[in-house]
Amino acid sequence: MSDNPYDVLGVKKTASADEIKKAYRRIAKESHPDLHPGDSTSEARFKAAGAAFELLKDPEKRARFDRGEIDASGQERPQERRFYRDFAEQADNPYRQDPRYEDFGGAEDIFAEFLRRQAGGRGSGQAQGQGGYSFRARGADAQYALEVPFLDAANGGSMRITLPGGGNLEVKIPKGVADGTTLRLRGKGGPGIGGGAPGDAYVTLSIQP
Repeated sequence: MSDNPYDVLGVKKTASADEIKKAYRRIAKESHPDLHPGDSTSEARFKAAGAAFELLKDPEKRARFDRGEIDASGQERPQERRFYRDFAEQADNPYRQDPRYEDFGGAEDIFAEFLRRQAGGRGSGQAQGQGGYSFRARGADAQYALEVPFLDAANGGSMRITLPGGGNLEVKIPKGVADGTTLRLRGKGGPGIGGGAPGDAYVTLSIQP
């Protein structure tokens, strides 16, 4: 069983808070230990769904998980390895664009190849001194969930999201927006690397009654 909370609950990464809650409740009812006494598989699914919901129902934890700062258990991930993984996952990084790396298993393989080429002083960036290496990469995207009062959704307006690292992000709510809508805020995600463009912020709206 995957430990990715989105996979555990069977929802997309852009799922709204309400969709996540409904998915959790469905799994909890289907696999509750009281309904399946002695069934270790159902018990494991029940516990996994609970852990996934605990992480994804918290907007701050969810955003940190989406940015790769914490793992599915909520534990901090090593900073350096996350940096290279984020770089590897960028669609415009030179390793993904190079057809020689089409069959890589994923970010971990690209990470290993990046280090190998860096050590050899080769790559798609600009060399800086003996064996040096420089590159630019787009910043990571950020995911947020925002609860919007019904009247604000009907009439439109603006709301603020408090960011995990401090500061606020203003979100303009379109008039008549539907529940579960995901807004894209260009350039409001993570900072770029080496002068690269910042990532985007994706805000999923949950309309409250």
